[in-house]
Amino acid sequence: MKRTVKLILFYFLYQFLFTFLVMAGALTVDISKNGLESTLSVSDIASAYNRPSILALGIILSGLMMLWHLFHYHYISLPQQVTAFLKKKKSGLVLLLCIPFIYTVMYLLNVVTEALDLPNVLEDTFLDMSGNVWGILSIALVAPVLEECLFRGAIEGHLLTKMRPWAAILISAAVFGLVHMNPAQVVYAFLVGIVLGWLYWRSGSVLPSIVAHVLNNSVAVVTMRMAESKGVETFEQLAGEQAQPYIMAAYALIAVVVFVVLMKIFKQQRNLSESSNV
Repeated sequence: MKRTVKLILFYFLYQFLFTFLVMAGALTVDISKNGLESTLSVSDIASAYNRPSILALGIILSGLMMLWHLFHYHYISLPQQVTAFLKKKKSGLVLLLCIPFIYTVMYLLNVVTEALDLPNVLEDTFLDMSGNVWGILSIALVAPVLEECLFRGAIEGHLLTKMRPWAAILISAAVFGLVHMNPAQVVYAFLVGIVLGWLYWRSGSVLPSIVAHVLNNSVAVVTMRMAESKGVETFEQLAGEQAQPYIMAAYALIAVVVFVVLMKIFKQQRNLSESSNV
């Protein structure tokens, strides 16, 4: 667990550092344009920090720095996490199946977490971020890639060498949920983390979970924009309330079928790998 705590501390340290640096840069630009007296006030500093673009750039830069940290200090290995998986039979099919799998699971888990009605203290922040290109890039690409390399590749990957697979998956998912801190996200992130953790465990690579996580966050960005412009929060709500039980049943069936197919592929890959090592 020392490794996990150490990595999480670096994760937050880089976020704080680069958000501060971007904010300082923005204030410097404001000072050069408007003069010192008109810029350096408490309200100006607070507004600079709360700009969606500032937060997004901070997330992007800190994410890139944390990725460098993980690879440079050998917490994860590119050949092991990516190249080895791509050489496996049906690896492309696995990545393709991750799309319907995570989408259906994501919708079902959303139904569960929405029923809890937990406070979403960061809703306005994420909505603002989803309205600019830097925010979209940070939410839909940089954050998913970093979080999968960190929570699945570096943390779960290490825990898998120390304990039973499901214990490693649950612990990494719990840490993943807790670092989100926003009550509305904690439970959902924990549950999704279990699914992503299973994908990582079975595939031995962060690629399937990255594809799933990018899709999850991309759909979240789109639905946030839909909620603001059309008053609906999901694509499924466009079908009407009466259709929801049928949609849930269909999605549950799709999720189970894809899960079974993925299990068979992972078993075939494992058998081929074991036979090639004989």
